Amino acid sequence: MSTSYIRTICPFCGVGCGLVLEVRDGEVVRVFGEKEHVLSKGRLCGKGASSIRSLYSKDRIIYPLKRVGDNFITIGYDDAIKEITEKLLDIRDRYGGKSIAIFGGCQNTLEETYIMGKLARFLGSNNVDSCARVCHEPSAMALRETVGIGGSGVSVEEVPRAKVIVIAGESITESHPVLVDYFLEAKRNGAKIIVIDPRVTPTVRLLADMHLQINQGTDIYLFNAVANYLIQSGKYDKEFVESRTKGFEEYREVVRDYSIEDAEKITGIPKDEIVRFAELISTKPTIFSWGLGLSEGGGVNAVRAYLDLMLLTGNVGIDGGGPLVFRGQSNVQGSGDLLKPNRFPNGDINEENARKLAGVWGFEPPLYKGLTVTDTFLRDNDIKAVILFNFNVTHSLPNRDRVIKKLKELELLVVVDAFMNETARYAHYVLPTAMWAEEEGSVVSLDRLIKWRFRAVNPPGDAKPTLQILSDLGAGLGLKIPTDPREVFEEMRRVVPLYGGLDIKEVMDHSANSRFPNRELVLYKDRFLTPDGFAHFRPVRYVDRVRNGLVLITGRVVTHFNTDTLTGRQWLSKLEEVVYINEEDARRLGIRDGDMVKVVSGCGEVIVRARLSRDVKVGHAFMVNSLSITNNVVCDELDEESRIPLYKSTVVNITPIHP
Repeated sequence: MSTSYIRTICPFCGVGCGLVLEVRDGEVVRVFGEKEHVLSKGRLCGKGASSIRSLYSKDRIIYPLKRVGDNFITIGYDDAIKEITEKLLDIRDRYGGKSIAIFGGCQNTLEETYIMGKLARFLGSNNVDSCARVCHEPSAMALRETVGIGGSGVSVEEVPRAKVIVIAGESITESHPVLVDYFLEAKRNGAKIIVIDPRVTPTVRLLADMHLQINQGTDIYLFNAVANYLIQSGKYDKEFVESRTKGFEEYREVVRDYSIEDAEKITGIPKDEIVRFAELISTKPTIFSWGLGLSEGGGVNAVRAYLDLMLLTGNVGIDGGGPLVFRGQSNVQGSGDLLKPNRFPNGDINEENARKLAGVWGFEPPLYKGLTVTDTFLRDNDIKAVILFNFNVTHSLPNRDRVIKKLKELELLVVVDAFMNETARYAHYVLPTAMWAEEEGSVVSLDRLIKWRFRAVNPPGDAKPTLQILSDLGAGLGLKIPTDPREVFEEMRRVVPLYGGLDIKEVMDHSANSRFPNRELVLYKDRFLTPDGFAHFRPVRYVDRVRNGLVLITGRVVTHFNTDTLTGRQWLSKLEEVVYINEEDARRLGIRDGDMVKVVSGCGEVIVRARLSRDVKVGHAFMVNSLSITNNVVCDELDEESRIPLYKSTVVNITPIHP
């Protein structure tokens, strides 16, 4: 019996914990934390500790499938590739490259994601995107224009050095459990932690010194009112603002209209708590951290208003201070960096960058702005063919009926996945892919740390590494694509300026600090990475929303993950289909705990069980986003600029169903 121990990276959240897989005779039999890993240091949460179970799930797809009528038949891998590439070329010839789209999930490696974009451009399409669109695209946009890089400016390792930490719209105990130890260490060091959230979450109970239980969607008013208070009272960092920022005068004029008194009425937060919050964040160093509650609740403008407060208080470019984004998947940062319809991997879509790409790729990419994944499935368009790499859009996107309608209209839908998920059921072809322990490549954590996944075992049946599938598709289309991720890594490093300073040896050494761009724990100490070297205020105004019903908030629970494709095969227990509402709202609506209720929005309805909870603020309701039914009622309102669905802003009416 042969035994080996292989290092890899956890397939779940953006912490990117180091795992060690024990392999016996070609099978992973045990997983434990990698003590040498620079960030996780041997820690694991329950999802990571049980991660190998889904590798051996009995319902894995291990042979290619082809739709014939309403059924699927098995087909040889080479035949499937041949038929798919022939259909793609036919669609391109008839409709043009703009009719094709390639979208990737955020557990694909950097190398796979980079090649997806390259393959699409070879076909003449800029319709490329990833699941980063539906979580933190607003964060990436706001950060890039404000400070220069669309990622965290401070590392997790700096958390214990902070004196104040703001956590906006995030429950790390549910989403990023391994990070809790860093925040507890900060508290032991005397840090004050402020949580902004409409719900009383486990993070509030465990970590918060102050909980601002805000009305959903009013963050901009809160942040602007706090800014006005700090400016009027002279408690902002005037020296920093004058020497390292631009746009302050316009910002001051905008926030002048926002008062603490009105903020109390609009946000539902007592005035004295707002003032205390303002006083605390004027302390240095302060970390401004946030999750999906901010990005999916208010879009790019909510993140801009938050970052403006960071600039106003001078809490960026200093040890223990700056922006920290709680990204939710193991490579969502990298996916967002590389796969965008309005940017090339080397920068803006323009002739100069196209020529540079041609020097490496051997062909010039198209110059038009492509469609996002949300515009593809939630708005009218002329897309005829879609390839989805490990991206279950039917579960992930809101307004499910509309998504399914688009899937059915496609002339070609290819799903590359390990399981027959909700989206694969509508595919013309399903290609089985290797899972995270069966292939290798690099991934980027939530604080810019890039680490290598090493392959532990071979995939079953005809399942192939995603990079192999991309290479075979490329061969059928006329584009040579390497199958060695190391070779792709080096090409990517030459093409992508953000990654130019990476060293693959450091990336493969899990004990090394291999953060991009140049191993910084804290960015922007001397200069911001904007074109002019300054940070830029981006003043925004609050827009009131009329609500006739309860505001439905979606979010995570610690035992399940995103679309539940993996965790649903790891746990014996299943999620209960429930909606949580406040006791006061329940009394008003005639709902008792345990009643079956109908939840109705402008996009759909579901019947679930009601659970009464004081943790949910009056006027709000909560459903877990891992439930397959949740997005039946979440509507497809998109943020105007970032095109993210505003998952946490759907108004619903809930009525009891009494026997």
